[in-house]
Amino acid sequence: MKSFSEKIHLTIDPPTEEHPIGDRERILHELKCLGYSPVSMSLPALRKLYPLCRDSEWDITATLIHMESYCLVTSIEAGDTTRAHYGLAVDLGSTTVVMQMIDLNTGNILSESKVMNGQIAFGDDILTRIIHGKDDRQKLLEITQATRDTFATLFQETESSSGIPVSQCSMMIVSGNTTMIHFLLGLDPWTVFSTPYAPVTCDPGFYSGKELGLTFDGMVYIVPAIANYLGGDITSGLLTTDFYKKDGLSVFFDIGTNGELVLGNSSFLLAGAGAAGPALEGGISKYGMRAMDGAIDTVSIDGASISCTTIGNKKPVGICGSGIIDLIAQMRLNNWIGVSGKLNPDASDRIIFVPELEEYVAVYASPEESESGEMLYFSQTDITQYLDTKAAAHTMVDCLLESSGFTSEDLTAFYTSGAFGTYADLESAITVGIFPDLPREKFHCLQNSSLAGARILLLDRDRMKDIRYFQQTIYYIQFASMPDFLIKMQAAKFIPHTDMRQYPSVAAKLAARTKNV
Repeated sequence: MKSFSEKIHLTIDPPTEEHPIGDRERILHELKCLGYSPVSMSLPALRKLYPLCRDSEWDITATLIHMESYCLVTSIEAGDTTRAHYGLAVDLGSTTVVMQMIDLNTGNILSESKVMNGQIAFGDDILTRIIHGKDDRQKLLEITQATRDTFATLFQETESSSGIPVSQCSMMIVSGNTTMIHFLLGLDPWTVFSTPYAPVTCDPGFYSGKELGLTFDGMVYIVPAIANYLGGDITSGLLTTDFYKKDGLSVFFDIGTNGELVLGNSSFLLAGAGAAGPALEGGISKYGMRAMDGAIDTVSIDGASISCTTIGNKKPVGICGSGIIDLIAQMRLNNWIGVSGKLNPDASDRIIFVPELEEYVAVYASPEESESGEMLYFSQTDITQYLDTKAAAHTMVDCLLESSGFTSEDLTAFYTSGAFGTYADLESAITVGIFPDLPREKFHCLQNSSLAGARILLLDRDRMKDIRYFQQTIYYIQFASMPDFLIKMQAAKFIPHTDMRQYPSVAAKLAARTKNV
């Protein structure tokens, strides 16, 4: 292991009247003799030296953090404690925050805890939180404190599940989007969203846990962002792939409320990001919801009949992102909706006109079937909003490919990440037109690549070379500046697209369904 953190057992000759060298200098000299240079010592570590070194007869363990350009001794313990060497990897997401405790000697994951981000109290979406804290230091600090409280909860849960005090963790790697990192640092993230889109920082670096106001004694490293919307979570995600070292053309796509993607190979890396919208995570529709108990997560339609499954096998409460994409795909394949997404009331008695809405809706749970006794439905307006979202996702990929002079046929691998990429059915995503119609073996789901990348970096500091390579190599494109972006968006608002030649497998499914009717 080449972790950022290293524990070194030392047995040092005690000072004498002939050699009354200071404790700090004695330890640093010993470390330099072992090849650690330049090396320094933190004030908390310095304060531990007396009487610990003398009481332990100079049999000690030094915790060393590799800070890229130098090494820093952050702690001194009596005796040989090298077997107890732990670290934390964190995905600081806008909705959920996930923490893993890692054994830095073996690389084993000892525990994983997940909690809702306390920032949600200030808004479900990121922009609402940004506006809450804009130009008001006190309100900004409220959000920062909510972030710290979230970490405190995770520390408690991690200790409970692992049986190991977090105080024994010497290092924590935090990966998150640029706004989440600004909130953690107590920085106003308004600059992330306002022209000229220059964040306060893209590369915050190292801090002690105490500096960040956390109940954590170790050092914290924050994974750098590449650009304002291409945050540290994407940087971490790229570490979980190796396509940037290969000749084949690949896409990495982290898709959720926002979509961030990187296209390239060993010769170039091209990136872009944009708002996909809340629809992909269930954030539209009267009955849209997060993935939790009672949320419809899969939908199947056979002719005029519909069947659903829910998380926790509960009665339906609403529908989450994976359920919505199934619903749209299944409605298209069964002619409940046409290529433009218009509902067809002749296809099923589940498609009804609701006078108060003045539009048709597709009922996926009747009052007798739902938990609330209400009719649960997806309206024509919901479909239109969803198609706007999926069109944005499709167009981002399309524009990057066009900018690089390639087409989807040139892709050798398509990596998906984020909640949508993890839980959405791949066939449904292709049927709707979010992802290109590639051979299915080219798709690779990375699940929580932000967390995985943070863990990879925690265990191998040499991967910092890759991060510095990303920073120097990735060319970031502003989609809004592309003259034909909106034109491409319009073409992608159909299911799956106006150009069916791009979706041969979907065309074949539709033809087969039509033939069997």
